[in-house]
Amino acid sequence: MRLVTGYGWRDGRPLLRWRGDSGRGKSVQMRLDGRLLLGIGARRCTGYKEGKQGKPCPNSASPSGRQCTACMARDTFRPCMICDGFACPPLVPSARQACHQIHHLYLASFGGEEVKVGTASDPRKTARLHDQGPLFALRVASGPGPRIKQLEHIASTRTTAVEGMRRSRKLALLRSRMPVEEAEQRVRAVLGDVRSVAAHEYADLFIEPFPIHPPPLARQTRAQIGSEPQLPVEEGSRIDVEVLGAVGHVALVRDEAGRFLLDLGALAGRLVDPEPPATVRRSEVQLGLF
Repeated sequence: MRLVTGYGWRDGRPLLRWRGDSGRGKSVQMRLDGRLLLGIGARRCTGYKEGKQGKPCPNSASPSGRQCTACMARDTFRPCMICDGFACPPLVPSARQACHQIHHLYLASFGGEEVKVGTASDPRKTARLHDQGPLFALRVASGPGPRIKQLEHIASTRTTAVEGMRRSRKLALLRSRMPVEEAEQRVRAVLGDVRSVAAHEYADLFIEPFPIHPPPLARQTRAQIGSEPQLPVEEGSRIDVEVLGAVGHVALVRDEAGRFLLDLGALAGRLVDPEPPATVRRSEVQLGLF
């Protein structure tokens, strides 16, 4: 069995990350292209970060989310992830170095009324947006991590920008037929608000707005999505599909019953068998999932 630890994009294609030996082996990436065959197992903790290294959960815990409570406490980078930049917690040297490197502030529209504000480290300034799959996004500010986190907090508390957006909301908005031009207008309007509420001390962080364009596959897939139901990810079920495309965390797939949407985020924290017995069948699709 393998443990799916996450998903992402590389070279314009989606991928899954997993560890062998039920989560204790080496971490590898599997490109989602062509056939995807998985037997879905139980939930397991995806582990924690110790410095720059990902570590497996020593207890093989079965949390409701991706991490158990003990691994959250062990994670040396988690304090930085939940910090707003105004009162940085003590960090180990590698996490402190990562925190203070150049970060970027982005604003993104997923096709709804809300505009999301977020941050990305410099090495992932584009990949971070590809992983999320917005309809339109702008990179609007750059600077040391703590100051960018402060600007993110100001934007999310003093403008209409939202800091968090559930995967289920992003998935639902894939059906939005909002024109890209309207999404851009909404993002630029919020940018104007962020500039107006940010104090003078943040003026040096703003850059010429830089569009982050979705990969061609994501644009093509968004245009193809219609009334497809969501494919359930349940313990004891089997996924045997052809991957047709993807947008952010959602793959458009097809099997003998038709086309479906597969939430890759729902696979994270699941044990999977890449060679499941043929007797294991997939769960019945519920049309009311959307």
